[in-house]
Amino acid sequence: MSSLRVGIVVDSAAKQQALAQLVAQSGHQLCCQLLIKTDTEALPHPLLDAWLVDVAQDYPDDHHLFEQLFNDSRIPVIVSDSDEYPINSEEYRACLRRTAQRLRRLSSDINLQQATPARDLWILGASTGGPAAVKRFLSRLPDNLGVAFLYVQHIDHQQTAPLNRMMNSAGGYPAMVASPGMVLEPNRLILVTALDRVEILDNRTLAVSHGEGWKGNYAPSIDQMCANAARVYRQHCGLIIFTGMGDDGAASCRLIKQLGGQVWVQTPTECTSDSMPLSALATGCVGYIGSPEALAHTLTQQYR
Repeated sequence: MSSLRVGIVVDSAAKQQALAQLVAQSGHQLCCQLLIKTDTEALPHPLLDAWLVDVAQDYPDDHHLFEQLFNDSRIPVIVSDSDEYPINSEEYRACLRRTAQRLRRLSSDINLQQATPARDLWILGASTGGPAAVKRFLSRLPDNLGVAFLYVQHIDHQQTAPLNRMMNSAGGYPAMVASPGMVLEPNRLILVTALDRVEILDNRTLAVSHGEGWKGNYAPSIDQMCANAARVYRQHCGLIIFTGMGDDGAASCRLIKQLGGQVWVQTPTECTSDSMPLSALATGCVGYIGSPEALAHTLTQQYR
């Protein structure tokens, strides 16, 4: 679920404009706008996924409207409290930022009603020669290990679709491109692209900043993704660095190990490019070295 259909209920044109902008910035669709004292459209709207409400608490004539929203509606209702602060004050802007964050997490909250995140997350990091190596790894895994995989591959974003098809044909772990609100479910492979920065939220779902690129020299960034994952998953986070040029992933090896996670690498001598595995090995944090097949076997032994 990426783009949700959102309706807003407000009591002023200024709020209507501000919330409409927040909905658009969050990547959702604004499908319904109700201005109190002007509109009489019935609730709930059958085509909406959520309501966003910012109304002062002094409208007794519209009590039935709020009763419908909070008691009868079967969809989430987000309440903004901007009336508590003077417009254009820092407190008002902070209120809008909080509302924007809740909109950003809306897909996650809805998806979490239908799916449970995996306890363990393994990040697969690769660059030059990575797709072939990762495919070998996945093809040797048995189905239903119960872990989630996040695949961070240095590759042009225009190659995302072919990479996704390649990984889908690799084995029993359905591959899909990261999208806002996606739950890090067991037995799923999620691809992180170079075009949009991805963040793992504390509830183990994904936030995707469309059009906001990765910082630093690598896109996507294994180090940024691993640092985020280690903070959320701690000892339940693992990293496997496959073939690749450069040193992406090395900086986060110490953090993963310090928090109780595991770092493995592909045997450098069989890599298309050994720079990334060697950089990881130089940190002294690598716990296992092996071919893609050996890595798959060891991971299987750990969860079976």
